Amino acid sequence: MSFFTASIDKKAIAENGKEFITKSGIYDVVIKFVSVKVNDHGARSLNFNVLYQGSETTLYGLKLDNNDGSENFQRNIFNKLCVIAGIQNVNDPVKEVHKVGRDQKEESFDVLDQFNDLPVKVNIRFRYSKYNGEIREQREIMGFYREDGATASEIVSGTAIGVQLEKDKKYAENNRYDDGLTIADVDAWKASKSTANAAQASKDIKVQTADNPFRS
Repeated sequence: MSFFTASIDKKAIAENGKEFITKSGIYDVVIKFVSVKVNDHGARSLNFNVLYQGSETTLYGLKLDNNDGSENFQRNIFNKLCVIAGIQNVNDPVKEVHKVGRDQKEESFDVLDQFNDLPVKVNIRFRYSKYNGEIREQREIMGFYREDGATASEIVSGTAIGVQLEKDKKYAENNRYDDGLTIADVDAWKASKSTANAAQASKDIKVQTADNPFRS
């Protein structure tokens, strides 16, 4: 009597699907937690750990303050998120431990816990620049929308929901290129990275030499 019969049906052998944020656009995400970072000048910034289509990622460095103590222009993005979330007064951060990264290592964060597990839409722009002669890729938060597509101004004014979202969609997939970089430069850089990663992966794989009855 057979304990188990393996199937090669497409659904049975399909990999668990995860989607990743790999290009500029507007995404439906769940904010798992927002952590606060304070630099040596006392300037605060926010990191957003978000869940998108089964994969977790962190959007770094939404600045609230400049090093001279003045308000950074990105503060307005966070202010709008507060309106979208219905949070008038944001409490001081609290210590929380979360599992993060590929190895799901536990780390302690200063968290604005009122935003935990908040579903939103987020507008993300990929920005490419040069640092020490090397191309650098950054993901910038351009704005938030409520889960139904409402902006902060639409919520406050009571006007039609989603009008601004539709306007923003027209430009949401545009990247930003600084320091004289072109689309061709970045595409070549990505191709080079992909080739290098594939070469490394092939070194790490141990080939199974045993006969497999399902192998075509």
